[in-house]
Amino acid sequence: MCFSVTLRIVDRYLGIEDYDWTKVWADQAEAGRSAAAETERKLAAARPTDSRPSLPPERYAGTYADAWYGNISITWEQTKLVMRFSHSPGLTGDMEHWQYDTFKVRWRGPYRDADAFVTFSLNAEGGIKEATMKPVSPLTDFSYDFQDLTLVPVKK
Repeated sequence: MCFSVTLRIVDRYLGIEDYDWTKVWADQAEAGRSAAAETERKLAAARPTDSRPSLPPERYAGTYADAWYGNISITWEQTKLVMRFSHSPGLTGDMEHWQYDTFKVRWRGPYRDADAFVTFSLNAEGGIKEATMKPVSPLTDFSYDFQDLTLVPVKK
């Protein structure tokens, strides 16, 4: 909305008739939210709800490393997986099985609009080779860079 004020000042300076920039931005934001909701609805509808992960959920727990984000821990806490980024302690989320070896992480706190899919790849021995991430919503801010992460298990 702050940009609307700037545009209104420019319009006045140029002698352009008043234009409701606030409404334009609000309408665009609503259209974006509607499109994102539709995308998420389609994802959920296409999801095979009877799929199961290849491993028991607690076997996905461990410490993973990414060259950029550093260590990421996935812990088994009571009945769910929890993901925590060591360099961004506020980035903590609860993981729920989505489909096959993909889990959906729902961030706690202020990151609620940045849910992500975490997909695990297995090696020939049935262990975890790596995990990749991608945002659930097309509205997720690009600065999260989930799609650039490759989480590799840290050897114990």
